[in-house]
Amino acid sequence: MAGRAPTIRDVASRAGVSVATASNVVNGNRPVGEASRRSVVAAIAALGYRLDRSASALRGKSTRLVGMVVPDITNVFFASLVHGVEALAERDGYDLLIVSSSEDAAKERRRVEALVARRIDGLIVVPASDDSMAAVGGGAHAARLPPAVLIDRGAGAPGFDTVHADCDAGGYAAARHLIGLGHRDIAILTHSKRLENIEQRIAGARRALVEAGLEGRERVIYGGHDLESLRGAIELELHRADCPTAIFALTNVCALASIKAARGLNLEIPSDVSIVGFDDFDWMLALRPYLTTVAQPVEDFASAAWRLLMLRLSAGEKGVERVELPCTLRVRESTGPARPRLKAVAEA
Repeated sequence: MAGRAPTIRDVASRAGVSVATASNVVNGNRPVGEASRRSVVAAIAALGYRLDRSASALRGKSTRLVGMVVPDITNVFFASLVHGVEALAERDGYDLLIVSSSEDAAKERRRVEALVARRIDGLIVVPASDDSMAAVGGGAHAARLPPAVLIDRGAGAPGFDTVHADCDAGGYAAARHLIGLGHRDIAILTHSKRLENIEQRIAGARRALVEAGLEGRERVIYGGHDLESLRGAIELELHRADCPTAIFALTNVCALASIKAARGLNLEIPSDVSIVGFDDFDWMLALRPYLTTVAQPVEDFASAAWRLLMLRLSAGEKGVERVELPCTLRVRESTGPARPRLKAVAEA
């Protein structure tokens, strides 16, 4: 093959299968047994075979391309989702095209339209808002899009398969943990008023407070999207005469902002203020005290979304499927028994 690109016949010969079988793996025309599929994928990797996707698109065949849209690729939660989906795509012989919406519904629409123009076979999206994808191609407009799965947000979006976490139960578990340690003044720090998964975390925490006879004792603080705005918002709470003894941070960025605020005010964690985060990543175990957090099953998000997309691609029309995954409270060092209320930091 010196001097020429490998062909589908070369792939079939190396894999020990027929050309038709190799073609079915590459183009997704018909189901192929797992052993044969793996042999063909290995042969493709060994030979460096590349499908001419533009020609396949013109012939109306599969391009083996899947688009993925996330709100912010620099956020470790979304980056982890991309990593999980990318591994599954590579395993199954697909390439992944990744774009960011910057939490902007109009930009999301443009990014999705650009991906569709590339003749992608399918689409996986963490929406900019709960209803943004419905405006792009859900419900009555489903024909505008290839098969699509929504992750994390838009759990009730019409016409889409969705994968989301049981955020209500996660918020409940976090608040129950803090209440069990004697905390009665809990600040809930978040970045958004418009996302259902965030409101569910708040609702779960409120439910735990009501059960403990502490109805109305939560303080919900909407601090904005960037780290420094969130830090400033929680610092204001910690300066108050009736400052909270615990913080429930509803995203990994909110957790980092809470830690930075406490450190900046020379408060000890958890002696002066306990902190519970949401999501679980390596940085939460990088410095002491290790962060107590509600972990979302990121790998399960990716695998469930990929399974739904592959099912939709192979089976065509089917009923919309909504997958809800459990969260797990991981208790570490950043939470401890409530101390008597601190004097306001400004008075110290």
